[in-house]
Amino acid sequence: MAGDRTPRPARHCDRRTARGHLGHERIASDAPAAADGYINARDRVVEPHGPVRVRRCGAIRGGARARGDGARGTAVRHPRHSKGELVGWVTIETLSVSYGDTHVLEDVSLRIPRGSLVAVLGPSGCGKTTLLRAVAGLLPVTSGTIRVGGRLVTGPGVQRAPEKRGMGWVPQDASLFPHLSVGENIGFGLPRTKQNDDLYCEPGEASGRVGGLLAGLTRRGRANRARPAAGLAGTAAHASPLAAVPISPDRGRQTSRAARIIELATMVGLTELVDRAPSQLSGGQAQRVSLARALAPRPGLMLLDEPFAALDPLLRSALRTEVAALLRGQHNTSLLVTHDQEEALSLADFVAVMRGGKILQFGTPADVYERPVDPWVAGFVGDTVELDGIWQDGRVDCGLGSLPADWMGAPDAGSAPVDGTMVRVLLRPEWLTLAEPSIELGTDAATTAIAYAGHDALVSFTLDGDLVVRARVAAPDLPRIGDRVKLGVRQNALAYPLDC
Repeated sequence: MAGDRTPRPARHCDRRTARGHLGHERIASDAPAAADGYINARDRVVEPHGPVRVRRCGAIRGGARARGDGARGTAVRHPRHSKGELVGWVTIETLSVSYGDTHVLEDVSLRIPRGSLVAVLGPSGCGKTTLLRAVAGLLPVTSGTIRVGGRLVTGPGVQRAPEKRGMGWVPQDASLFPHLSVGENIGFGLPRTKQNDDLYCEPGEASGRVGGLLAGLTRRGRANRARPAAGLAGTAAHASPLAAVPISPDRGRQTSRAARIIELATMVGLTELVDRAPSQLSGGQAQRVSLARALAPRPGLMLLDEPFAALDPLLRSALRTEVAALLRGQHNTSLLVTHDQEEALSLADFVAVMRGGKILQFGTPADVYERPVDPWVAGFVGDTVELDGIWQDGRVDCGLGSLPADWMGAPDAGSAPVDGTMVRVLLRPEWLTLAEPSIELGTDAATTAIAYAGHDALVSFTLDGDLVVRARVAAPDLPRIGDRVKLGVRQNALAYPLDC
């Protein structure tokens, strides 16, 4: 009937109401499909037998505007409950994932504070990538829940699609689209509207508002990419005036697609390469493009799956520092998966150590390194010196003498053991000190081997009874093989149960 028409929803409203039925739910059907390399930031709120509210990434529950993952111009703080427990922006509770009869994740629980970078560290096959894929919605879970910003995305009867979770994904390899330029790859996850279609028109064919700003995104630019790389190098990216756009953490501010691409290209230092093809980029440049593409839709959570593993050591070290600074500068909440201990300890605000599908320890890098929950964690995150000892009134008697010690038994096991109990003593090599043999305090030792690393070395010393320990010594202070020294300990030893 002529009067029985359903009004069409407005196309350019941040919050809108659409009516329609699909089964027993009213849904909005204009959400874009998922694409490799990014996960769309729109949030669909489904209400049975009611209107659908579609909130773009510029708004959060309660109508408050999202301003990155922290306030403008202020340091990121990690909120806590009154008992000191971290408040999680991302909350994973008792998550389990199985492949058939094989259990990959078992009762994994994790809280990621808003605006922080959390590294999941573990050996190959421990389940860390499975955890990342489950958070992204790429794998079904056996049990447990995942919440992001208080919104349930995985749970009993709930499995929100990957493109509906508001997350960005940076894979291990850059996974760029080979037929698209750098600029087109960066903007792939951004919605296209009639207002920004001029990006794909020739200069002069569209309004002057954007015309010529991104010559590399035009048909002429795509034709120019067919030229040899040497020819492109001499043209300085067609000498386009690619002006830097001020970076703002205000995620609620709506910007044009062109300005967003320019902003991201500037952010990752690729302003002059927006017209290049992916095949003309170095490994580090391609990974920067992948990061910019993931950041484009302003995701609420960034997922990074060992993004630096394929790079050479020098480039890896430089790029990971740049990426961490960029993510913190944009106030992003990020979850990084890695098996590189140095990477996790140097970049992350918090580290979760995984083994066999379980999280063994979660804490700051200093906590995980200096107070590991067990000898396995201690050995995995760094070099150790392990000795047998006897507990005596807050000290341990071992090959290095009588040392003050901290008891590291399970918290629910009660107080320290009774005197005379055999324990495992653990030290870090840098906790050992060297002194001249004439010094009275210390343990006599002979230098037997040196593993030189440039700035320092791991030096092996033989004690009485052929017991060998290693100390990390700065390069200027290295002894020679055969030298006799006195060894001391500058920090409390860690004592663990023998069966730990």
